[in-house]
Amino acid sequence: MIMFGKERDIATRTAGSVGDLLKQQFGTVQLFCVFLMLCLPAAAVAQEWDPLTDRLAADGFSKEWLQTLFNRPQMQFNPSVMAVKMKTLYKSKFGDPSVRELQRRLAKLGYKPGSADGKTGTKTRKAIRWFQAAHGLTVDGRFSEQLLAMALKERNRAPANIEIPLPKPRPLVYRTIMTEERLLEARNFMAANQKILLRLERYYGVPSEIAVGILTVETRLGTYLGEESAFQTLASMARCDDFKCVKEAFKDEHLTKTKRRWLKRRIRQKSRWAYGECKALLTYALQSGRDPLTIPGSLYGAIGIAQFMPSQALRHGADGNGDGVVDLFVLDDALFSMGNYLMSNGWRGSMRSRRKQRRAIYNYNHSTIYVNTVLAVADYLGEGKTIFMSDETQN
Repeated sequence: MIMFGKERDIATRTAGSVGDLLKQQFGTVQLFCVFLMLCLPAAAVAQEWDPLTDRLAADGFSKEWLQTLFNRPQMQFNPSVMAVKMKTLYKSKFGDPSVRELQRRLAKLGYKPGSADGKTGTKTRKAIRWFQAAHGLTVDGRFSEQLLAMALKERNRAPANIEIPLPKPRPLVYRTIMTEERLLEARNFMAANQKILLRLERYYGVPSEIAVGILTVETRLGTYLGEESAFQTLASMARCDDFKCVKEAFKDEHLTKTKRRWLKRRIRQKSRWAYGECKALLTYALQSGRDPLTIPGSLYGAIGIAQFMPSQALRHGADGNGDGVVDLFVLDDALFSMGNYLMSNGWRGSMRSRRKQRRAIYNYNHSTIYVNTVLAVADYLGEGKTIFMSDETQN
């Protein structure tokens, strides 16, 4: 049986001391009853994981190790992870019922929100701004349940002679990162880690400014690594492979056959994806000598200072400090892994083409605002100025 660190000795000593204490308090028969009471909940939890542990064992992991891992108290099945993900995907696909109700109400009042598709598109946001301006509210074009409640009570039609404020320019960067405090952190980090950053540039051609920009956005330079257990998150999603897991989250939805069929298909897809990442995380833990349950991660399982999904950690992880272990929670390894990933996804030498830089960074995270922010931090570090604060400043 595999145990991490001094876990085996601690478990043995603890079992002995607790057993002696209980024998002093109870007789043998009573002690057996207490044992059953304590173990039944754990057994029930373990059974919840059986389908997943069976699959993992069939894929080559030690059954004994898996049982030890999944029997630990903190290993709780959490179907809400899949439920939250599916609710997000469902609303993106079919719209939000509350938004749809607001659209219908605004249409009756003459605010012209466009089709009642449950999505806050351009026309709907304009209609909301119109309604907000007509009622002396803060004009931001955003949906809220309070706004819906107010619209449902409203009886007056939309005023025709009111000026509808234009929307504010959309930010092209994460404003919370482009602050004096965060940029100073980035500058100090780059100065303090020049040696490894220069090695990174020599090996992979990734400039220090770009690398620090990515770490600034991803984990605030390694100071925020996530609040979730990456393994518990991925295991819960992998275990949740049918509609029953998320049924409660959709109890208020009117699910047609088409929608239900779509949900079932997407749940299976996400479960298969999570299973692959779950296997990769176990492999990574074994290779790096880490206890899987102590590895923190993002909401959906990204790990380490540079935030890699476990499968990417296995594919692109690099040993930056030469100790023979790839540990994404060690700065040297995290930076070299990042450099290896970027090089594998389009970064070439000291590439100066902004278009090619954008493409390579976009492969790291498929978000335009993410790319803009990384480059804005990099430009600040290289030239001491900020760019891309809003649409008005975009070149």
